Amino acid sequence: MINSVPGLALANETLYPIREVSRLSGVNSVTLRAWERRYGLLVPQRTDSGHRLYSMRDIERVKAIVSWIARGVPVSKVASIIDRQALPSLSIAPVAQTDSLADEQLQAAREQLIAAVARGDLLGLERVYGQLFARWPLTQLCNDILLPVWRQYRVQAKQGGASASWALLDGFLRGRLLQRIAFLQPDRASVLLVSLQPREEEVEVLLAALFLADADINIAYLSCLPAPEELLLMCDGGGHQALLLFSDRALEAGVLTRQLPRLNQQLECPVAALGACCELQAVELQQANISCLGLAQRSLTDSVQQLLAGRFDG
Repeated sequence: MINSVPGLALANETLYPIREVSRLSGVNSVTLRAWERRYGLLVPQRTDSGHRLYSMRDIERVKAIVSWIARGVPVSKVASIIDRQALPSLSIAPVAQTDSLADEQLQAAREQLIAAVARGDLLGLERVYGQLFARWPLTQLCNDILLPVWRQYRVQAKQGGASASWALLDGFLRGRLLQRIAFLQPDRASVLLVSLQPREEEVEVLLAALFLADADINIAYLSCLPAPEELLLMCDGGGHQALLLFSDRALEAGVLTRQLPRLNQQLECPVAALGACCELQAVELQQANISCLGLAQRSLTDSVQQLLAGRFDG
């Protein structure tokens, strides 16, 4: 029989009762049960007496659900977004190693990053950042390490705590990620990437841009949507092979019904969307003849290559 107590190790995995999950995540028990019963968002383990037990992976999933709902994603659509983002591009450990060990390694990586930020140790943060990029596949690095830590500090800063740590990590990631995507090579295809995110969420679009850079293309990045006339001039004058628009939120009605169709009609290059908007507004984007490249994961690299080759049908 499994004992329902915090911190109990079972088969090398620590399990938590629902009250502890509620305390750690800030989501009340009634809501957690509703997410499980109505939407299948959580699948906790059970004791012999029927009490729910949750792993650290479950708790991270709860935090991810909260993050997406805060951006306006309906709870009924959250599962598809989280599950697609969680798809690994490569195995992070030999097959003989368990998922539990992989989770422990990811948690250790997050804690290593958090420790450097908490100390305000810029050189240590630089060292950890380099080690993470050298060790982890891009999908897991972005979606399982960097984004969860960045979002955790962002939430804390909004709640009135850890604002200095948030500013340090956010500024550091912006600088390093911009540096990575700014590397240009002659004779490569070029795309214009426009962020439709609020400025304080720029790290999300920059992490998505890493998957585009992995497709060996040059990226011209705009941190906000300019006037349509300026955008048309830039696309044509810059010789870009595609216009890519990123948003992890639902696009505004005016952007969907007026700006995107107009751009699509007047540009010779294809116009495509990426980010969670592809999940949230797939039908609307299709009606506007905008290709949906999907979420920030390994498949994004292949999708943009197919788009530039004229073979993408998403």
